[in-house]
Amino acid sequence: MRSISILYLATLSTLSQAQTTPIGAWQDHLPYRKAVAVEVGGGAVYCAATSGLFRYDPGAGEFDRLTKVNVLSDVDIQGIEWNDPLSTLLVFYSNGNLDLVKGDVGYNMGDIKRSSLLGDKAIYSAHFEGTTAYLGCGFGIVKVDLERREVRETWFIGPSGSQVRVNDIAFYGDSIYAATQNGLYVAWQGAANLAAFDNWRKRQDMGGGMANGPFNAVSKFGDRLLLNFRGSTPDADTLLILDAGNAFQHFEPLYGRQTENLNVSADGQLLIAPHRYDIHRYDLDMNELARQYGYNGQGVFAEQAVQGPDGAMWVADRGQGLVRGEGFDTGTSIIPNGPRNASAFRMDSHGGALYVSTGGVEGNWASKFLKDGVHNYVDGTWVSVDPDNNTIMQGVNAFAGAVNDVMVVAVDPRDPDHAFAGSWDEGLIEFRGRLPQTIYNSTNSALQAELNGAPGKVNVAGLDYDRDGNLWITNAFSNNPIVVYTKDGAWQGFDPGSILNGVYLVSDILAARNGYKWIIRPRGNALLVFDDGGTITNTSDDRYKLLNNIPGTGGLPSQDVYCIAEDLDQQVWVGTNKGVAVFYTPEAIFNSDDYDAQQILIEQDGNVQILLETEAISAIQVDGANRKWIGTQTSGAFLISADGQEQIQHFTAENSPLPSNNITSLAIDELTGEVFFGTDRGIFSYRGDAIDGADDSECVKVFPNPVHPSYTGPVAITGLVVNSEVKITDVSGNLVYRTTSLGGQAIWNGNDMSGNRVSTGVYLVFASDRSGTYKCNTKVLVTR
Repeated sequence: MRSISILYLATLSTLSQAQTTPIGAWQDHLPYRKAVAVEVGGGAVYCAATSGLFRYDPGAGEFDRLTKVNVLSDVDIQGIEWNDPLSTLLVFYSNGNLDLVKGDVGYNMGDIKRSSLLGDKAIYSAHFEGTTAYLGCGFGIVKVDLERREVRETWFIGPSGSQVRVNDIAFYGDSIYAATQNGLYVAWQGAANLAAFDNWRKRQDMGGGMANGPFNAVSKFGDRLLLNFRGSTPDADTLLILDAGNAFQHFEPLYGRQTENLNVSADGQLLIAPHRYDIHRYDLDMNELARQYGYNGQGVFAEQAVQGPDGAMWVADRGQGLVRGEGFDTGTSIIPNGPRNASAFRMDSHGGALYVSTGGVEGNWASKFLKDGVHNYVDGTWVSVDPDNNTIMQGVNAFAGAVNDVMVVAVDPRDPDHAFAGSWDEGLIEFRGRLPQTIYNSTNSALQAELNGAPGKVNVAGLDYDRDGNLWITNAFSNNPIVVYTKDGAWQGFDPGSILNGVYLVSDILAARNGYKWIIRPRGNALLVFDDGGTITNTSDDRYKLLNNIPGTGGLPSQDVYCIAEDLDQQVWVGTNKGVAVFYTPEAIFNSDDYDAQQILIEQDGNVQILLETEAISAIQVDGANRKWIGTQTSGAFLISADGQEQIQHFTAENSPLPSNNITSLAIDELTGEVFFGTDRGIFSYRGDAIDGADDSECVKVFPNPVHPSYTGPVAITGLVVNSEVKITDVSGNLVYRTTSLGGQAIWNGNDMSGNRVSTGVYLVFASDRSGTYKCNTKVLVTR
């Protein structure tokens, strides 16, 4: 068999996006391999995954992503349908939301989502009669005037007006048919009030105990009505045909196959029926014309399939994204570049390289056995490695069978082409050139197998590089729960002894700049701080201390610690299930009794309160201006000032492109200021206005330059020493603007000191650090 032909589409603009994304702009990093719906219209093919969709031009071989960043209003797409009279794509969601997309413009109709209706609001199907849409919903049917963008009627068609989930709708003869979870409901099209439930009746004449459904698809095909009964087990469906005599007959060729839906071509001449493992095409006489049972050796897992105007069959496949099916075992998979899945448990970024772990554990820290591997993102391109596409990720532990539950990643700050990943099963995986090279476990390193656990199980959930280039590792449930892999390739394990009281569960680790190592102890065990005395190989001077929520021994707001970060002032910020706390004097941990963490008091609406007191803090990252990006489990992400007193940004799923308010992880590209948000529904990024400061000032880049008339965003001057003073003048030396850099980047909004837009011309940029030691100058052209 031939290998599957996969077309990864990446335009030049995509490859350079990391360098050209404007400050304040968003970018999606969604997976498109697991497709849920496909539609053809307007000369393009539309393919939807749950979090977004893309539009593919078969002639040009190009695509456009359509997501919350640019067009859509929501995520968790349930389906799409093309309305030809209006040249508009309907995108409908699991929460009842509805988007109308025409070209590059989206219009939201959130009536169902916003309604006070209790129950299942999801939209499961859309049927068109001209410019009128009939939406099959979790409670009934909604009639929508698409041209006027108005909801006209809502029909509760169940007995006594009860709610019933409508999976599909068809107009046949003089009647409307609704395939529901509870049976096939029918009403006369000419009824005066179809919102009245007594105008609907349930047909009982299917035989074989099928009258009460569920039915997942109904469609008019020629002079027939087709209806699919969804069996209680896979491959137990029954396709029924309503004949001219108004009686249902079984269609034997498809008996027992799990039919996902029934799709009739735009000219009404072909029926396409996708199943679990193949796809059938039939003519008007129900004669089989073609069957797709693979894509060049790969199996079919179709969610939906439609006929294109060129005769090609386009498939939304659960494993191969959008597929151009050419019959039998021939097909081409078209997948926009992105990670293979939406998982983002932990992230780390250095030198322009982002790595993402995809694993996780149960609430009791037992394995989930997730095998989704590692994603990495470099130069605008995603690469994912997992047991399906990489032999090393198939693991060396015979008991495990593959690398499970990748919990953490760390990019080498001195070499972004070098990284590590920690598995809650296989130990430590070393990456070079974006691909795994070696697995370290109890046989070839100081890492130890789990005490009294599965044979060879090595648990790594924490990684961090120290200032000297040594990699610090947590090795949970072992006698040496702290391990270091030095920059010289030596290994050393550390045993805290009785201080842990036999609880060897450890996760995230922070190697602070003063030499202390901070380790999270999950499940309400707070923190462990370790000092190796600056002598890794000499354990006689090692010191350990447990921190908790008791005053005098940590003073944390809670013992449930989820994340930890060190800021540019070497203060340690801790995220708990009861907000944020800061160790302002971490150097005092072993030398004083006065080191407790403090919560930050802020004034809001005239009241003094504790910063994020009621939030479960899932992630903390520090940007180049020492500001803190804080992710929460339920309230999105916050950007606060360096001291925590000022809220600068608050991004949520409601006011930004974020797909969810559950932030699982954060990472910052220190070179560009791009902030990556890992959520339970995928990764999005936002280009912030702060980058790390340079060691000396070279004014390496002004972006954009020149500033074109159409550009309205900020101008960035990068390559500066932290907190540099920046002055912008015209060519005559008149001061136009002045500011202070955020880390190593200064922002100019294109206005003068009075807030007026500057005119066309060349402007000079002068920058110097506070001491005047480092100075630079450059220029920027502005056109209006």
